[in-house]
Amino acid sequence: MNMNNLPKNLHVRALMYAGAVFLVIVSILAITATAFIARGNRSYDENTITVTGTAELSSAPDVATFSFTVKESAKETKEAQDVISKKVATILGGFDELGINEKDIKTESYTMYPRYEWVRVDQQQSEIAVDGTLYFPGQDRKQVQTGFDVSQNVSIKVRDFDLVPDVLTLLGETGVENLYGPNFEVDEPDELELEARSLAINDAKDKAKRLADDLGVKLGKVISFSEGSGYPMPYYAKAELAVASYDTGEDAYQPELPTGENTITANVSVTYKIK
Repeated sequence: MNMNNLPKNLHVRALMYAGAVFLVIVSILAITATAFIARGNRSYDENTITVTGTAELSSAPDVATFSFTVKESAKETKEAQDVISKKVATILGGFDELGINEKDIKTESYTMYPRYEWVRVDQQQSEIAVDGTLYFPGQDRKQVQTGFDVSQNVSIKVRDFDLVPDVLTLLGETGVENLYGPNFEVDEPDELELEARSLAINDAKDKAKRLADDLGVKLGKVISFSEGSGYPMPYYAKAELAVASYDTGEDAYQPELPTGENTITANVSVTYKIK
């Protein structure tokens, strides 16, 4: 039907009717959308409680760890590797004599890099190598390879703390570099972490029960849970104690190395639905 052929008053009424129908449809869609959004975004903020639980456990360390570097520079890689191999073999032999288990000794990295130096070029002669003098690159300077730097990083675990001074002496006498340790740690902290988490959860449960009693409500199911843990922090003894015995002319004595304790903390957050 062509509305242009209708009388003017009927034409106006038809438009008003169509507009009213359109508004009704829009209103229905808006109400439906609002109800859907309300259902989709329904939260439990008004009928939940959230509690936190904490726990802390301490444990005496059961292992002392060390890490160190054996480094050598030479013109040829084989020469540097041979020197390092001899040094490491000497250290490993010392560890074996101390009774340190082979499984507690680990190579962390083995690196080899070419070594370069800036040399000065003389017009009358050939290259004059830098020897103890620092030259900066310029028109009469150039960089040349003078050898190789080879290094091996090793870490060890010492389970008998009475051997710690002997290990320090051995490492000091063999001229290792970048010596870190002893670090007194818990070798396997996983069980300690699980126990701390369990205690933290029990703490949260107790708090939730008391809070529910105070509010006069009953606890429902758990609807969310999160946790965080603080790992055991090792006790770091000073690496300057690489010379583990001191001779003052009288009786030699060994350094005092307190081991302390390692502490782990657990924090949990639990949200319950309440009835």
